[in-house]
Amino acid sequence: MSLFDIDLTARAKARASIVISAPRDAVWALIADPETWPNWNGGVEWVGAVGHVTVGTRFEWRAGGMTIRSTVQALDAPGFIGWTGASTVISARRVWCLTAEGASTRVETAESFRGAYATFLPGHARRTIQSALEQGLVDLKSECEGRRPRLSRRAA
Repeated sequence: MSLFDIDLTARAKARASIVISAPRDAVWALIADPETWPNWNGGVEWVGAVGHVTVGTRFEWRAGGMTIRSTVQALDAPGFIGWTGASTVISARRVWCLTAEGASTRVETAESFRGAYATFLPGHARRTIQSALEQGLVDLKSECEGRRPRLSRRAA
């Protein structure tokens, strides 16, 4: 288990989990490959070239109208990944934990925000994180289980 976690003292933070009817390695393959995120996560607009993900890997991506520069801080494949991210209005920490449950996988994720957004609009920031985590898990489940998401946040 990694010692890396979200910022538990941040004013804006959220957690979510889901059980996916797919093997842990299949779920991990999507989470640990940021370049695929726009293909299955309706909240991710684009991700720059990343390559093989290891501790220290840096990547840039866009979600929620913000361009985020992230760095992988912890990695224990295929069960845990955590990264930091920054934009002009947030400093974020995100973790994913995958646990095999027979032929299924329990996916737990959490994120925290610091910065101007979380300071001045903490309630809105918390709701934004919670919504993004939950929708991202629904999208991940749909992709892993071979279903199309019912709703996509991508612009038409």
